[in-house]
Amino acid sequence: MDLSTPPKTMKPNLSDPRWGTVSWQDGFGVGHAAIDADHKRLFELFNAFVSAVNANRADSEIQSVLTELLDYTNHHFDREERLMQEHGYPDFPTHKIMHDTFVRQIHDVNSALDAGGEKGAFVLGFLGKWLSGHILGVDKKLGAYLRERGVEE
Repeated sequence: MDLSTPPKTMKPNLSDPRWGTVSWQDGFGVGHAAIDADHKRLFELFNAFVSAVNANRADSEIQSVLTELLDYTNHHFDREERLMQEHGYPDFPTHKIMHDTFVRQIHDVNSALDAGGEKGAFVLGFLGKWLSGHILGVDKKLGAYLRERGVEE
């Protein structure tokens, strides 16, 4: 056993890191109840993930929260993409590419967090910024499109 190599961990190796959570704000609402409920849940799961890392919880617990976040992200993207297809959303191809790209990137989270330190910090920052940025940008447009067509749920 090589003791010179530090054990892999999901926890950043910076001294006393505290990553910021992202608070839901009413301005994040897109005007579609199911999508807004999904977004709120994604914020909750992201914040649970950040809190687990900040509290220095066991890697298995952090992994469990991350898995739940990934699973719910897939559920949410499926809902949005189904709505876009059902209602002929013209920006569907671009929106779908964004979702697919995000899923590919987020599945790299495990290796990035495994490396800890700066990579872990990057991933945590990336997730929070993507979540709020995607909602405020492209999902707002989707919400307006659905409202214009009277799509409630």
